[in-house]
Amino acid sequence: MYRRLLTIPMTALLVLLAACSTGGPSGNSSDNTAEPKPTRAVEYLGNSYKVPARTKQIAFVGSHGSYEDALLLGIPPFAATLDKNGTFPHEYATITQNAKHLPWNVADNVNELSALQPDVILTTDKTTAEDVQKLQSAATVIPVSTNGAYWAENLRLLADVRGREESVDTLIQKLTQNIQNTRDKLVSFQDKQFLTVWFQEGSFFVYPQNERYNHLLYTELGLQAPDIVAKAAERSPVTIEALAQADPDFLFVMVDKSGAPADAAAFEQVQQGSPWTGLRAVKANQAFLNAVDPVLAGGTVYSNQQFLIALQKHVLK
Repeated sequence: MYRRLLTIPMTALLVLLAACSTGGPSGNSSDNTAEPKPTRAVEYLGNSYKVPARTKQIAFVGSHGSYEDALLLGIPPFAATLDKNGTFPHEYATITQNAKHLPWNVADNVNELSALQPDVILTTDKTTAEDVQKLQSAATVIPVSTNGAYWAENLRLLADVRGREESVDTLIQKLTQNIQNTRDKLVSFQDKQFLTVWFQEGSFFVYPQNERYNHLLYTELGLQAPDIVAKAAERSPVTIEALAQADPDFLFVMVDKSGAPADAAAFEQVQQGSPWTGLRAVKANQAFLNAVDPVLAGGTVYSNQQFLIALQKHVLK
């Protein structure tokens, strides 16, 4: 063997030894580092987020508003968190039927999400910084705003992440026009007070002036904001006595009858009491129960469109 090596030209010998040291002529080394996937930047509300150039596997973590944008755009999540009752909201069944189920507290079980290898995670600006940090170990996290002012930006965000922006402008223009048409019709109601409340776990709740349907009502439609809304810094409980003191002209009450039957039963009891029956809206038949589906997020293109339809049906009839 030694004599045969001596007959090989020195240059060829060096090539042969180099090939042996690198695992063969293919050049595969023990440092088998994969090439990084190409990425692109998504701009949203003044921030830039790095996402894969081709994004398919989008996970929704506690972002009900994203469900509604997904409905309009035909972009189902590949994985999403269940509600605390272990189900997806029924309104979004058409886009969640094939979604992988994630526990509602998936940030505490982030390995379960990481194993699915999501491309992007959409959560909300209500998610704690600690949970966002946990989720970032699985993929880029984008907190979707719950401020109703950003319904158009939120729709564009999902379309941009998925790379499907064909119908976005049409959807935004349609809602913008419907808002303007409704505002024009509500001119004679400017001295009336409108209030939306949610009845959950035996109590009424109101949201801040920029959340749920409130931005639509009080900013885009120009209606008066009741004091209990104007003073709310976050989702806040309201007693029936405080509701009676606010005494709105038009009252929209959301009670999830199918998902929370105990709430439905408790609300039936509330309706029997004198504080409720004495409300101005109740006496005028201007208190509306579930005029829109109570599970809707509010403050999205889809929710706002549904609420405008409810206003047309119940107020502008």
